[in-house]
Amino acid sequence: MNLSEKVFEMRKAQGLSQEQLAEKLGVSRQSVSKWEAGDSIPELERVVALSKIFNVTTDYLLKESDVDELTIRTEMLEKQQQALLLETKKTEKKRRFIWNCVAVGLITLALVFIYRFALFRFHETIGLPGITGYIVIFAISGAAGIVIHQRHMKEEL
Repeated sequence: MNLSEKVFEMRKAQGLSQEQLAEKLGVSRQSVSKWEAGDSIPELERVVALSKIFNVTTDYLLKESDVDELTIRTEMLEKQQQALLLETKKTEKKRRFIWNCVAVGLITLALVFIYRFALFRFHETIGLPGITGYIVIFAISGAAGIVIHQRHMKEEL
């Protein structure tokens, strides 16, 4: 792999556009394009800057090697794998949040039915207004939601 291929592969591996790399180097996007196409070679000071941006040695950039392509592709795949893993974790976290909300809603619904059909008459006989029971139900449901949320937060750690 030659310099032009290395610049292209490492730029892609780091998720940089030609314009972003050009900004970091203080050159035009067309310069980066010419380097990658093999139409021109960057000045020595730009090669040093490239080595710092890509965290490689100047020897690595300037010397041709077949192993380099495999290394770069492996790094690209590792970064893609990490991004997929992060996305999977975010999706799982959202799914758990939705199920927690459903669980709290079902608990609330169950308590409302129990209060409405089983305990409402009991409260009328002891003189508690009907709204008090509903306030208690929502307080219990809120506490259940907090407990469920805290349990899942501990599991994530």
